[in-house]
Amino acid sequence: MLMRERQTASSLCTAHAEEVNGMHVDTVFVSVNADDFGAQSRWWSLLLDRSWDQEPRPSCHEWKLSDSVLFQVLDNPPGPRTTVTLRVADLDVELARLRAQGVSVADPSKVESFQTLRYVQFVDPEGNTVGLLDGR
Repeated sequence: MLMRERQTASSLCTAHAEEVNGMHVDTVFVSVNADDFGAQSRWWSLLLDRSWDQEPRPSCHEWKLSDSVLFQVLDNPPGPRTTVTLRVADLDVELARLRAQGVSVADPSKVESFQTLRYVQFVDPEGNTVGLLDGR
């Protein structure tokens, strides 16, 4: 299934390839290595407000965040930690939802040099940095 998605994404992006300078990326995989695979998968399900979309192998839970972005929690305790930043449609709604679930999140800060971009950063239960942003 993944190969078919890559081929489809590749064919959809071919029309715009002439406009892109540098490396052309069809799909972005963001992975977090977990000491406690079950707990991390549950935490990310809470953050994303849904369970994982697929389990490509027993040690990988995967969410399709958009047509070109896949997020994975991997059962890989010795792996390096990760920073994940997600642009969301409404940061206030997401912060309220997370706080209601008991996640400790500070208030967002306006990002200088941008009109409306706001950003907040916090950590997941295993110390990975998570950022949420909205605006432009």
